[in-house]
Amino acid sequence: MIRMPLPHQVAGTMRQRIQSGEWEPGDQIPAEDDLARQFAVSRATIREAISQLTVEGYLVKRRGIGTFVRGPRAISGGLESLISITQLIEQQGYQPGTSYLSVTRRPASEREEERFRAWRTREVAELRRVRTADGTPVLYCVDIFPAQFLPDDSAKLSHSLFRYLEQECGQVVIFAQTEIEVTKADETMAAHLKIPAGSPLLCLNQAHYNQNSTLLLWSHDHFVPGTFRFDVIRHRH
Repeated sequence: MIRMPLPHQVAGTMRQRIQSGEWEPGDQIPAEDDLARQFAVSRATIREAISQLTVEGYLVKRRGIGTFVRGPRAISGGLESLISITQLIEQQGYQPGTSYLSVTRRPASEREEERFRAWRTREVAELRRVRTADGTPVLYCVDIFPAQFLPDDSAKLSHSLFRYLEQECGQVVIFAQTEIEVTKADETMAAHLKIPAGSPLLCLNQAHYNQNSTLLLWSHDHFVPGTFRFDVIRHRH
């Protein structure tokens, strides 16, 4: 039987304390001397275990203060990559979900009729969802698209909208034009996202186009700060 090195054993026990909730995000862990006494090991072993957990993202060191349990890591992705929110959450190792879903079929506004003129529709579907990562609300979505793509069973819209449009409607989202702004959570959004009303939200307003370069979907995605991080690769010309 292969015995793990002592620092790895200590790190494993400390990791378990974090995962079980004994040490919660934001908590300061005991000092190295205290941990050394608890585990009956040297301070060098404790320091190595802490370094391992810091690299893994479980702990963060604050110079002159101590070591703390890191909060949930932000879901990250490049804005140049157009994938669904469901895929983005899955790629980061979280379980995607939907805690709130509302579907409304309504007359299109003049602006919406103009946007979706290629579909010759006077009705649109307005889909409002709260997306979750491991049960935590991270995003309030408002999606608007031609009403002819609305399914009889709204449960089909609780997961990836891109996937539904492709598999059920034959419409593949190919590219999007994106506008980024900072907004504030109204009372409805705040209640569903479990944050104070007026909290800042990062909003991506996106026009999504299909394989024929026709506008298919207009989205307003409101992200809770700290839960998502987007990267942009810029080049000098």
